[in-house]
Amino acid sequence: MIEASTEPKDPTLQGKVNSTRVLAAAMLGTTIEWYDFFIYGTAAALIFAHVFFPSSDPATGTLTAFAAFGAGFIMRPLGAVIIGHLGDKYGRRPMLVATVLLMGGATVAIGILPSYAAIGIWAPSLLVLLRLLQGFAAGGEWGGAALMAIEHAPGHRRTFYGAFTQAAVPIAYLLSAAVFYVLQGSLDRQALFAWGWRVPFLLSIVVVAIAVFVRSGVAESPEFAAKSKKAEKPPLLQVLTKYPRTVALTIGLTIVTSTDFYLGQVFLLSYATANAGMSASSMLLVTIMGSAVNAGMTFVAAHLADRIGNQTVFYVGVTGLALLAFPTYLIVNTGSFAAILAVRMLGNAFNAAAYAPIATLLAGAFSVKVRYTGISLSYQAAAILGGGFAPFIAQALLTSTGTWMAVAGYSVALCVISLVSMSLLGKASKENRDQPVLPAVA
Repeated sequence: MIEASTEPKDPTLQGKVNSTRVLAAAMLGTTIEWYDFFIYGTAAALIFAHVFFPSSDPATGTLTAFAAFGAGFIMRPLGAVIIGHLGDKYGRRPMLVATVLLMGGATVAIGILPSYAAIGIWAPSLLVLLRLLQGFAAGGEWGGAALMAIEHAPGHRRTFYGAFTQAAVPIAYLLSAAVFYVLQGSLDRQALFAWGWRVPFLLSIVVVAIAVFVRSGVAESPEFAAKSKKAEKPPLLQVLTKYPRTVALTIGLTIVTSTDFYLGQVFLLSYATANAGMSASSMLLVTIMGSAVNAGMTFVAAHLADRIGNQTVFYVGVTGLALLAFPTYLIVNTGSFAAILAVRMLGNAFNAAAYAPIATLLAGAFSVKVRYTGISLSYQAAAILGGGFAPFIAQALLTSTGTWMAVAGYSVALCVISLVSMSLLGKASKENRDQPVLPAVA
C-alpha cells in the first residue's frame, strides 16, 4: 500500500499559485464585467435605436437609446453603496462572484431579448431594466476586484497588483469595440440588425462561467479576515461621517481619468467624424489601438509607481493630459490618420499613468472596515460626474461656443482639480482617527 506523502508543501509555491489565481480573478472578472457594460454602449450607438426604440425621427431613437445607456451610470453609486456594504460586512469574495453573475445574467438576457416589433413597449422597458442591473453590478465590481488584488499583494507590489484591475477597463473596451468592428466588416446591414448584434452579448455565457470558477476558488482578503469582528455602524454611515473630506478628495482625484477616457473614446470619435472628415471605421481603429496602449502602459506605470511612488506617477500622468489637451484637437483637425493615432496613443499613455495608481491611492485613504464602500462610492461618483456627463458637456461647450478650445479648456480644468485633490489627500488621510492598514499616500 502506497501512503500519501506527508512532506509539507512548499509555502512559496502555494503563495505563487494563490497570487496567480487572485490576479486572474481580478483581471478576468473585471474585464468581463466592463466588456458587458461597454458593448451596450456600442450597440446603443449602432443598433438599439432601430431594434428597440423605433421612431419616425432617427435622432429621437438614438437619443432614447443613449438615455437608456445613461441609466446604467445612475445605478452605479447605488451598487457601490449596497454591494460595498455587503463586501465590508461579509467579505470581498462572495460579492465578486455575485457581481459577475448579475452582470453576466443581464448581458445574456439582452442578447435574447425580443425586439420592439415582436413584443412592443415591453422590449425597451425590459432593455432599460437590464441596463439598470448592469449598472448596479458595475457599481460594486471595481472596488471589490481592486481590493482583492491589493489586499493580497506584498507591500512593495500593491500598485502593480492593483494594475490588473485597472488594465481590465481598457482591455474590456478594446474587446467590445473589436467584436463590433469584426461584425460590421463581416455581416451585411440586414444580418447585423437581425441577429449579428446579439453575438457579443451571448458570448458572455462562456467567459462568465470561467470567471465564476476562478473567483470562487480565491481565498478571502487577508486584511479583511484579520479585521475586528465587533459590531460597527453601517459602513456608509462611517464613510460619510468620518471620511467626508476624503470622499470629496478621492472623487476629485479620480474624475480626470474617467473624463479623459470618455472624451477620448466617445466624444472625440464623434468630433473627428463630424468636423475633421474622418471615417467612423478609422476612428474606431484609433480607439482600439489606443486602448491597447492604455492597457500595456498601465502595467508599466504601476511598476514605476511601486518604485518611485504613486503620487509621482499620478502627477506625471495628469500633467501630461493637461499639456496635451489643446494639441490633441489641433492634430485631430488636420484629418491625418497617422497624426491622430500618434496623439491618441500618447494621450492613452498619460491616462494610464494617472489611472494605474488610483486603486492603491483610494484603498489607502480608507480603513479596512469601510474600504469597499469608501473606494466604490468615490470611484462611481467620479464616473458619473466625469465619464457619465463628459461627452454631453463637451458637445454642449462646442455647440454654445463654436470652438473646440472650450472643450480643451474643460479638460485642463479637470486636470487642475485632480492635481489639487491629490496634493490634499495625504493631509486628509492623516486626520482620520482610524488609520488604514495600507499607506495613505505612497
